[in-house]
Amino acid sequence: MFSSDVNFIILWWIIYFIVGLVNFPVAYLIFKKFTDLGYGFTKTFAFVIITYLVFLTSIFRILPFTRTSIFVTVLILLCLNVYIFTKNKKEIISDTLKKIKVLIFQEMLFTFGLVTWSVVRGYQPDINGLEKFMDYGFINSILRTKFLPPSDMWFAGKAINYYWFGHLWTAISTKLTNIPPAITYNLMLATILGLALTSAFSISSTLVKNLKLKAGKKAIFAAGIISAFVLVFGGNFHTPFYVLKDGGDKYWYPDATRFIGYNPDVEDKTIHEFPMYSFVVSDLHPHLINFPFVLLFIGLLLNFALDKKLNNKNLILPGFLLGIFFMTNTWDFANYLLVSGYVVLVLNYAKIGFKLKTLYRTFISLGQILIIGLIVAIPFILNFESIAEGVAFVRSRSPIWQLSILWGFPTVLTLIFALTIIKNKPKLKGLSRSDLLTIAILFSSWTLIFLPEVIYVKDIYIASHHRANTMFKLTYQAFVMFYTLSGFIAVRTLLFLKKRLAKLAMLTFLTIIFGSILTYPSYSVKSYYADLKVYKGISGEEWLKSSHPEIFQVVSWFRNNVSGQPNILEAPGDSYTEYNVISSYTGLPTVSGWFVHEWLWRGDAKFPQERVAEIDQIYNSTDVLLVKDLLSKYKVEYVIVGEFERLKFPYLTETKFTNIGQVVFRSGTTTVYKIKN
Repeated sequence: MFSSDVNFIILWWIIYFIVGLVNFPVAYLIFKKFTDLGYGFTKTFAFVIITYLVFLTSIFRILPFTRTSIFVTVLILLCLNVYIFTKNKKEIISDTLKKIKVLIFQEMLFTFGLVTWSVVRGYQPDINGLEKFMDYGFINSILRTKFLPPSDMWFAGKAINYYWFGHLWTAISTKLTNIPPAITYNLMLATILGLALTSAFSISSTLVKNLKLKAGKKAIFAAGIISAFVLVFGGNFHTPFYVLKDGGDKYWYPDATRFIGYNPDVEDKTIHEFPMYSFVVSDLHPHLINFPFVLLFIGLLLNFALDKKLNNKNLILPGFLLGIFFMTNTWDFANYLLVSGYVVLVLNYAKIGFKLKTLYRTFISLGQILIIGLIVAIPFILNFESIAEGVAFVRSRSPIWQLSILWGFPTVLTLIFALTIIKNKPKLKGLSRSDLLTIAILFSSWTLIFLPEVIYVKDIYIASHHRANTMFKLTYQAFVMFYTLSGFIAVRTLLFLKKRLAKLAMLTFLTIIFGSILTYPSYSVKSYYADLKVYKGISGEEWLKSSHPEIFQVVSWFRNNVSGQPNILEAPGDSYTEYNVISSYTGLPTVSGWFVHEWLWRGDAKFPQERVAEIDQIYNSTDVLLVKDLLSKYKVEYVIVGEFERLKFPYLTETKFTNIGQVVFRSGTTTVYKIKN
């Protein structure tokens, strides 16, 4: 088992290495001022381009979504990079040789992330629980589609009305490597972790490199490695606070993400997750898939900041990526438009001063980013209906003491940085571009934390959870930005201090607070992955084989015998249950799936309710003509009758299906009927 997993990991690494290497000349042109010449972004940037080109050619029905079309896209990217390389050959080779050790280290860092988390996932690889059925269903639906947008596997006849671009990236990686999706699901989680490590290293080390202080190679390296590991593996002060208060044996790791509203228990339930928690529970959800794209965006803003002229041409790619955000995790479109506004405003103010021209240039730059982003996202927007219901003022606010526990670490970072800046150069014009960018990002992050204390985006959730989703989507990005800056702020502070005693005291203090938040994985990984005692392999479907062997056989039969995306019918279930596993695992659309999810995606509960009522008639009714008409209405070609259907419909009459269809597969008490035309 382990040896076969190693083969899959190696194959996956080879494909990502080749694609990243192919894209290095383009990355070099953009990030040549960076410590690693942009190598930490090459893989992310390459797959953004590939995925978007595949998206365009498929959604406009120029090319079908096939492995061949993906290779054609990679070939186009290769040709572009060969052209760029031939035009800049001497410069690229010279700079690469100078930085070769850094580039090798970055590849080692990515490999460390990929291998480490692939192995960790091998101790609990199941694609089951929380949002995993949804995420896996999106991937499998995309893998089956001929042209985009993909069909909603839980609402037959309609396209997915959610953010699915990141799942398209996963599907493309699956087709490129030809590895089963049950394995690539877990490999993608590990890939995102590896990409986050290299991206954070690139950003933070470059910030130190471009300071107006003399920073040696050790300081530059330290900033990068601190940011990389703190961002990916760090938690918040909730862990050290309650471990010291109640003892480590009583600590429950999800509490760090469900604190406000839960301890004490009040009618204001919130969510405040962060990357390490996401990696542990391993939902391949939009906010996590967008993680590397977000870091690439921050890198592009840093690239803009390092240009003395603040040329707006350097905002073209941030605008492009903003459009990608709309399709991958729409909340981040607004989040990072706000961040862009802060960054451009601070940089213009430092360059021009308090003048009308500052506001004018900021407005023009933001308008450019916004317009480019919308143009990039238009093909997606035309096939998407907004699920937001407006904005309102919150009905509850967070207690200060709870905010101080959740955001104590960023508070310390902000105060240390602010004091360093004030004692150094109180005027913005005297600060380095690294300092200016950090100021803008800190302001952005605190804004995202305070906004859910004032307003929230209305959705379907009940009053006691009214601001939960807003807080989650905003503060997640605040966490990402704070922790990405952590290594830079720490090293920048130590470089500023001249007295040995002061430097030693600060180093000790920083070591304690950094160490305290890095205790989170020791509790979360230990709990979720059962102390890493029994290795199960990285296939996420083995649980289904052992827990529901008949259903596993049905899934296998559909995969081996049914092509395209004909509609099926299985019992609809509540969200976060094991219902609708067949549609999720095959990508074949069922008439109605997880209820609350479809309610959210369709904007009104009546749509899934109508379908659920008619599915009830199909399974329970003895009226053959009625059943046949309803199956025809939803163009159902296959009906499943198994354990979930019998649980859901205790009065199920199965004999009628033999009159309107024929048995095409049977495993134990589970039967698949093909409906006659």
